[in-house]
Amino acid sequence: MLEQPVDPEYGPGWRLAVQALEGGGCALTMLVSHTIADMRATGQAIADAVAGRRVDYGFPPPSWRWSPVTVARDGVESLRALPAVWRAIGALAQRSCEGARSNSPARPPNRLEPAVALPLVQVDMSAGTCQRRASDLGVASNTLIMAFVVRLAFRMGRLDASGRVKLVLPVSDRHVDDRRGNALRSITVMADPDACGNDPRLLQRDVKAALASLIRSGDDVSPLLPLIPYVPLWLARRLEREALGTDLPVGCSIGELPLDVNRPFGEASLLQISVLERYTASELKRLEGVLFVACYRVGERLSATVSGYMPDCITTRAQLVPFVRDALADMCLSGTVS
Repeated sequence: MLEQPVDPEYGPGWRLAVQALEGGGCALTMLVSHTIADMRATGQAIADAVAGRRVDYGFPPPSWRWSPVTVARDGVESLRALPAVWRAIGALAQRSCEGARSNSPARPPNRLEPAVALPLVQVDMSAGTCQRRASDLGVASNTLIMAFVVRLAFRMGRLDASGRVKLVLPVSDRHVDDRRGNALRSITVMADPDACGNDPRLLQRDVKAALASLIRSGDDVSPLLPLIPYVPLWLARRLEREALGTDLPVGCSIGELPLDVNRPFGEASLLQISVLERYTASELKRLEGVLFVACYRVGERLSATVSGYMPDCITTRAQLVPFVRDALADMCLSGTVS
């Protein structure tokens, strides 16, 4: 199913597959375009479906796509968005001049080159145990997870020239009755791996300072978003990487999901959430690998999915697992790694 395409513009924007298992039970796989919904929106939609709640988002039927009213409305919205588009072009030009990794022009990827399957490792922990360990260190449990991610990046060698980790954290901006697919902003923290292992309170202070700055001044990604409808997919990915900047960014998403997400047909024995992106070997080499950790709490279960790749070093799940185990040990965390 993961090889089946999704298309947020023409559809389908998401897919759902069910596979019966010998001896009873079944496995469910849901693939959702991140353009359609972020993790919080997807989790709420699943919870609504499980609970039988019908939500009217107020969208017109597909047959209205090319109606005169819809075309006129979309035209007005496009005109209103033009000032933001020009500001986005200016922001992109400024970022490219200040922090471009190289002078090579943006170019579309080679579609003949096959995609690389990124290694995925699942970690399951007790939320209570994690909270107690965080309390012993004088930090919040979210900070402890971030410190684990920093230590993992350190062990994988994903560091900038000064030996720090560029930690990029999405921040939910979703409010009641919010219908946006991605109600997200982001903050960036340059973390010291040694300090995170010994005393993560400094990391917690830096994250709080970055959140305060986000409220005051906004983020680096949002000003570029008005360009997305006007550029091809390959250039949209380039815009995303320009926004993240250089210095080997490390992504970490942490959130809490409704209990019903884990109850599609009764209590599920395993829940795994991961971000899937299409990378070729040449792209991964140019990016010097990738590392993203999605951590989610459902009731008393705390799970994390690690997606990591380093060219010529970590290219399989078997190679990634020891790094994950060592990073957990660095923070005195225990869990099931699979």
